[in-house]
Amino acid sequence: MNQVIIMAGGKGTRMNMVEKPKTMIEVAGKPIVEHIVEAAEKAVPETKPVVIIGFQGHTIVEHFGDRIHAVEQKEQLGTGHAVACAAPLLRDERDIEHIIVLAGDQPLISELTIRTVLTHHRDRSETVTLGTVVVPDYEGINAHLLHYGRIVRGEDGSVLRIVEYKDATDAERALREVNTSIYCFDAKWLWEHIDRLESDNAAKEFYLTDLIAMAMGEGRTICALALPNPEEGLNVNTPEQLEVIEGIFGNRL
Repeated sequence: MNQVIIMAGGKGTRMNMVEKPKTMIEVAGKPIVEHIVEAAEKAVPETKPVVIIGFQGHTIVEHFGDRIHAVEQKEQLGTGHAVACAAPLLRDERDIEHIIVLAGDQPLISELTIRTVLTHHRDRSETVTLGTVVVPDYEGINAHLLHYGRIVRGEDGSVLRIVEYKDATDAERALREVNTSIYCFDAKWLWEHIDRLESDNAAKEFYLTDLIAMAMGEGRTICALALPNPEEGLNVNTPEQLEVIEGIFGNRL
């Protein structure tokens, strides 16, 4: 069985929101996070999405009701901490074999992409599978991706680690493959390792991406799967980015 976790606990400081979280801002006629919940419900109908809530999280609970399992992240300590908050709810669920983790501010994510990442992960018995985007440069709409984490690969093409932009060297920032925050984990392995994350980085946060290095150190199977539609990796951090995504939805219609 499969389970989706959606990280929606962020405050969205650059969006200047005080009465609701960033993920409840509307785009294309519905809250950002609703687009993601709908895609998750279609891709993984066997379980309700687990939504990690934080700032003004009650607005998410009131909006979705019993369509989701809401888990509170009382402190904003990073993506690794957000997923760890779901451990008490999910760790002992032995029927759940695969955990899909999605960002709550990427409203262009599709059911097909979630299914593709999950199927690739399951069919190849991988420990970690992640969705990436490869760009020719960071100009135009790709400037949206400039501050994403970079995928660092070895000479044989294998994934070595993901380095967050804040912690990256100039050479690493020049890499053109970025992390889109779409993950699939072997559930047993995830819950055995999530508490081992440390916050020894520029942001002093617990990065979910550090699990990649752990898996590499154990000789586990890891795959970075480039998404066919790079737009699906776009998230909302600023009013300008919201406007870009609203325009993409408009073009689709």
